[in-house]
Amino acid sequence: MPIVIFGPDPVSFGLAASLAHPGSNVTGVVILAAALDGKRVEKLHETVPSAQRVAALLVPPSPGSERKMLAAASNAGVELRVYPVTGPDEYAASFAKMREDGAQALAITGNPMLYRDGERLAKLALDAGLPTACEWAEMARSGCLFGYGPDRAELRRRVAYYIARIFHGSATGDLPLEQPSHYEFAINLKIAKALGLTIPQSILAGADEAIE
Repeated sequence: MPIVIFGPDPVSFGLAASLAHPGSNVTGVVILAAALDGKRVEKLHETVPSAQRVAALLVPPSPGSERKMLAAASNAGVELRVYPVTGPDEYAASFAKMREDGAQALAITGNPMLYRDGERLAKLALDAGLPTACEWAEMARSGCLFGYGPDRAELRRRVAYYIARIFHGSATGDLPLEQPSHYEFAINLKIAKALGLTIPQSILAGADEAIE
């Protein structure tokens, strides 16, 4: 049975031979979440260069994301501390620990649970005085300082395209796994003002949306 995915890389799970030639019953759109988590740490440093201690909220196990984020923090010359959570009942304690540790900014990793609870997490971050980087551009409207990620509407259209190709007789294993080609970056200037931040002009110039 053909499977069209939207999410993690099936090659890393042994479900496809390669992105270009899956050679199996799995194809679709791949979101390279770990690489994007690292990119958000980089953008967070560019947006809030004064933050030298960055917290990362993630759902374990996330070895790829943790590795990419630590590398991005090291390249930027900042310290990154990881705060794992397995459920919403651990959020409050994690934010209390961030405050205790002197965190100055927060990167929330890409995860369905953290996306679902994005508005709640953004409120906790604001209460803790933490400028926050989130998974999707739309999350800036929910209270994150900024959201950066692939164009979700475009990705879902590509999923529909793949389903149509299969219904028209294409072999699943011959359809390459696609990666995002367009990314969206939205920044919430109201949150920046509430946190007393001045956003660099270079960041504003690169934003697709500035929420005022």
